[in-house]
Amino acid sequence: MSWNPNQQPAQGPESQQPQQPGPSYEGYRGYGGAGGAGGYGGPPTGLGGSPYGYSPFGQQQQQQQQQQHYYTYQPPASVARAASVLDPTALKMEARSEALLSYLFWFFSGLFIFLVERRNRFVRFHAAQSILWFGGLTLVFAVVRAIGLIPVLGSIILALPISCATGVILVVGGLSWLFLMVMAYRGSYLKLPVVGDYAERLATLFMKKPAQSLPPTA
Repeated sequence: MSWNPNQQPAQGPESQQPQQPGPSYEGYRGYGGAGGAGGYGGPPTGLGGSPYGYSPFGQQQQQQQQQQHYYTYQPPASVARAASVLDPTALKMEARSEALLSYLFWFFSGLFIFLVERRNRFVRFHAAQSILWFGGLTLVFAVVRAIGLIPVLGSIILALPISCATGVILVVGGLSWLFLMVMAYRGSYLKLPVVGDYAERLATLFMKKPAQSLPPTA
């Protein structure tokens, strides 16, 4: 029986060549699956046992943290303070104009606004700050002038220091008077050092609480 080299062998079970084993992905389950047989553990994995560094569990934790942060978010103090500028006032005036008026006649106008205004916290703060700041400057100025009236001590020994102190008080008072009126009219919640903290506490005292609507009765 002659053999033809161009003739292909018969197709049968004995003639089928065994296939070469390739990479096996058995045991691979989605992201971060366990290694399978054949020496291959699936596609390359990144952080968290997930392929290509993608971890759905890490993303889920990040979403939960963002939701927690969203639910516990509180507006900054500057936003809450700015809202009081738009609140109604007892004198039916604009809050910025009323705050400016509390500085216009030093602590006299501040005391009047503080006693009358009991609805707007922004105005009450500036009125209280006017009382404390300009009231304190007036008191210091009165004490310095009283020392200057003492014979010999005020007219000779302490004449130069008293004169300098008087000039400083007048300059500081005049500049702060203009500056505070401008900032109040701009709607700024400007706090002076030390004085502003006490004024903020006084602003909340004796305030009239907003009326709450009652539920409808059946």
